[in-house]
Amino acid sequence: MPRRRNRSGTDDTRRNFLKASGAGAVALSLAGCSGENNDDDSNNTGTSGGDGTTQPPNTVDVSPENIKPGGTLRYGLPEAPDSPNIMLSGSVYSAAALLPVYDYGTAQDPVTFEVKPSVFTDWELKNADKEKPSVYFNARKKGLEWNDGEKFKMEDILFSYQFMLDNEPGEFSVWNDFEKIEEASNDWDFHIKLSRQVGTWDSTVLAGAPIIPKHKWESVDYKNYDPTKANEEGPVGTGPGKLVKYNPDTSMQIKFRRDYIDNTYALNQLQWKKDHKSLIHGGPFLDGVNFKVYGGQGPMTQAFMQGEVDTHYGSLDVSKIPKAKKQNGLGLIKGFDSGFSYYGFNCRRQPLDDVTFRQAMAFMYDDQYWVKSLKGDFVIKGDYAQSPGYKGVRPETVHGGELLTAPETEAFNFRGVDGKKKPDVKAVRKFLTDGQVVSGKGTYAGQEFPGTFSKVKASQSEAKYDYTFENVKTQSLKEAGTDKEIRIDGQTVPDMMDGNEITIFIDPPSEQPDEAKAIEQWAKNLRQVGIPVRTEPIAFNTMTGKVYETEEFDIYPMGWGGTSAYGTSLHSFFHSENAGEDTEKFAYNSTGYGVSGGSSDKLLTDAYSETDPKKRAKKFSKAMEKIYLDMPYMLRDYSKFRWPMNTAKFDGMVENIVDPAYANWDAEYGNIYLKENLQK
Repeated sequence: MPRRRNRSGTDDTRRNFLKASGAGAVALSLAGCSGENNDDDSNNTGTSGGDGTTQPPNTVDVSPENIKPGGTLRYGLPEAPDSPNIMLSGSVYSAAALLPVYDYGTAQDPVTFEVKPSVFTDWELKNADKEKPSVYFNARKKGLEWNDGEKFKMEDILFSYQFMLDNEPGEFSVWNDFEKIEEASNDWDFHIKLSRQVGTWDSTVLAGAPIIPKHKWESVDYKNYDPTKANEEGPVGTGPGKLVKYNPDTSMQIKFRRDYIDNTYALNQLQWKKDHKSLIHGGPFLDGVNFKVYGGQGPMTQAFMQGEVDTHYGSLDVSKIPKAKKQNGLGLIKGFDSGFSYYGFNCRRQPLDDVTFRQAMAFMYDDQYWVKSLKGDFVIKGDYAQSPGYKGVRPETVHGGELLTAPETEAFNFRGVDGKKKPDVKAVRKFLTDGQVVSGKGTYAGQEFPGTFSKVKASQSEAKYDYTFENVKTQSLKEAGTDKEIRIDGQTVPDMMDGNEITIFIDPPSEQPDEAKAIEQWAKNLRQVGIPVRTEPIAFNTMTGKVYETEEFDIYPMGWGGTSAYGTSLHSFFHSENAGEDTEKFAYNSTGYGVSGGSSDKLLTDAYSETDPKKRAKKFSKAMEKIYLDMPYMLRDYSKFRWPMNTAKFDGMVENIVDPAYANWDAEYGNIYLKENLQK
């Protein structure tokens, strides 16, 4: 899914995708490459290799001429897809089915992160030092055909990019980066005039728009367009698949365009795919993929264990790994998380607009209870909003620290008493009443912090409000037996928040029981400090609307998949230009950070425009550290990834890459074949 070049290095080519916060938590340790169920699952974090893995991606030596096409892969989903309309869809569950339908201008090598040709064959940036540089590129003249039989035309490329400018769909952000597309007047096919300096132009812009057919989209109101109803075989694209069935509550079906693949698509695949050591050119080899929606991770996992599906989204549930390893024919495909899970704070709301208050709340989240007790060490404690799988711009990599364990990454560890689960209430109260902010070197709530690698400080040097602890007034705190309640400039939390306690959304406990336990423990610890909070179960799709469209929330759990390999996701998630303000339009920056509660806008803007990859990595890592201190997101974890697969029936899966179930799903469905169809 990510489409990037290591030279310019980003992964926001189209958009990042929401994933349910508890879905898919298993293993980053890459102890082997077999794809079978005999790995040792050590707790190695997989950081010894130059690309962040202990083993390189597997090398495929299968000739496509020896693979007989055929077979259907059954793929389980834990949540319903949100839309078959690519301009409206914002979840990984829709994207898994839409990905085979569409092509983009450029692609990303799943191993090296290099930007590679797709619809566009070559490209060049001119006037890079100007305020608005120019991009020139050429497009493929053969090998593309719309899946409704219409001829692909060069004007479809112009239309696809002009569509972005004219409609500014919230699910995409490329329209922020260019102001004009036209046929080139020189030896190139097309010219794009950027609206600002974009360091990762070859991926952020050239892979920023799905190529859509003018004859289908030019006369529709895209906000009310359902391509599965408007077209007999679903959305129209140039990709190898058709979305022929879309029943969001139950199932979806992709059929691969066999004639097209055999006669046009695969025959005209670009040379980089043919030369790739981990990819088999000439695919997809499957007849199709059947997606089944289970309405929760538990029933989805059970369906896999019982053989109802051949694979599912994300990593196998931690509790099922031992059984899967013993069950003949079940394999675990190893890889890295392409994103992370987190808790987001609404920085627009008092007292959540204060960095001090958010930091104090983070002290009370028991990471060890989550990582060890609930997840059995099969997730990695979160810190920065950057997956370790894409470690190139993480501060530890840039500054030579120890990935994931450097003391600079440990500022917000749980403040317990004598290493126990009991929270250090006294220390956290003192942190608040002293008006401290975790920023530079110092001791905060009993824990030493060496400061950031880059020496960047938090947005505040002291608390925004005056905190005191007085008699208990709020009923929930009385029921919890709390001895004192926080006052914020003399007000209780309900006084400040229109009579309400701080509300923490949770996914339905029946679907995410571990998450519910962790959040309830967090809430209990906060109440002991004297901070009144309540939890509210809410369905995933309802939550995304309240969070990313109308901003009706205090704190919510969520995850991102398909994030940036090189840092540009930070710009999407945290720059003020991407913050929605009750517009009822999808906004990446749900927290409102940059508008309120601190800002890293200057650092993000500077990093986003940097074309030199080493300088850009350093700039993004600095912004990452400031965001970490300001805490608009409290990073919960990164998945240790084990993608379950019916290895008795299927082969060709690419291991030791980022997120084989989603972010690199295109590499996987293009490689997978029925074992019985391999002719030796």
